[in-house]
Amino acid sequence: MRLVMFLGIHLLVTIVLNGTRPVVSLYADAVGASVAEIGMLVSAYAFLPMLLAIKIGKILDRIGSKKLTLYGVIGMIISVSAPILFPSYYALLFTQLIMGCSVICCLISMQKTIGNLNGNRDKLIASFTLFGSIGELIGPIKFSFLYEHFGIRYTFGFGIILLLIIVCILMILPKSFWGKPEKSKPSETTNTLLLLKNKNLLKAIIVSGLVISSKDLFVAYFPVYGTSVGLRPSTIGMILSICAAAAVLIRLLQFQLVLYFGRGILISATLLFSAVSFILIPLFSNVYALLLISILLGLGLGLGQPLSLVYAMNVSEPRRHGEVLGLRLTFNRVSQFLSPFLFGGFGSALGISSLFFFIGIFMFTGTFFTRLKEDEPSSEKKDENKVGMR
Repeated sequence: MRLVMFLGIHLLVTIVLNGTRPVVSLYADAVGASVAEIGMLVSAYAFLPMLLAIKIGKILDRIGSKKLTLYGVIGMIISVSAPILFPSYYALLFTQLIMGCSVICCLISMQKTIGNLNGNRDKLIASFTLFGSIGELIGPIKFSFLYEHFGIRYTFGFGIILLLIIVCILMILPKSFWGKPEKSKPSETTNTLLLLKNKNLLKAIIVSGLVISSKDLFVAYFPVYGTSVGLRPSTIGMILSICAAAAVLIRLLQFQLVLYFGRGILISATLLFSAVSFILIPLFSNVYALLLISILLGLGLGLGQPLSLVYAMNVSEPRRHGEVLGLRLTFNRVSQFLSPFLFGGFGSALGISSLFFFIGIFMFTGTFFTRLKEDEPSSEKKDENKVGMR
């Protein structure tokens, strides 16, 4: 019952997040924003989390998941209200700034809570990311449809309704569902970056940053590319959702794939698969070809996040999970913040199609520098012991 409720909260948060983000790009394009300005919107989403994620993780360890999730949802409500009141490019900029920080509060709270429930952590995190993928599937289709037919105010108003449902769920759930915060010892409240002495953990964090930034670039810039080749907003939303559906499919098989291939080989394969998909995008304008490529991309990107997340939790103590997840998300947001400036510059100078080529080449290169060894036996053994004791 607890797992179902937490997954439901995560699903609604993901629907709102992934539903509003392509609408932000579409509306910005409609009001005349340039490729570089749209890149600034993407970067704005990552700016505050880049600075605050570690601090938020430490706050999570101190105050617990319920309070931090509530604060995050309230922040999301504030962020999506801005374009309703002031539909403009600058309102979208405000939305992205506040949304990024608010989503971090919800995301790491759910990651820590679900990752420490009774059961196998790979399966628990697979369920967590599976529901996230379902949200990525539903959000773009629903919100793009609403935007095409009713405009930005009604679209974001629907998002507020979903967020208010989460507030109601949070008020109903008892504190006992969330567990007690495991406070860090005073000696453990500093030196977060020392965790990166573990080279495999560092590589896993880099992989996470590569995957999430490339996925964000796809969500932000594919609507612009789709518009340039004559696709309708609802068609663009459908293609984005098909990509998420493929991620749902591959995450259903995560546990079996890890057992068969091993985590290291699997992560390298996902990066290669994604790189090839990005390179193929600008070669086609036919909707069916783009649908097929989006499926391949979803299969490639679908496993990078859950695999790196499980690894990060396996090699860290429960009392520092919030801190470790905050560190991981800091790297994610640094990547999300910098990559739109880098690739947006290429897009402005050489055209939107060139952007996808450069993303593919970047991910292909990253494959050779982020090869993970298999999970350390001591870490796996510790995790199995913890699962057995729960």
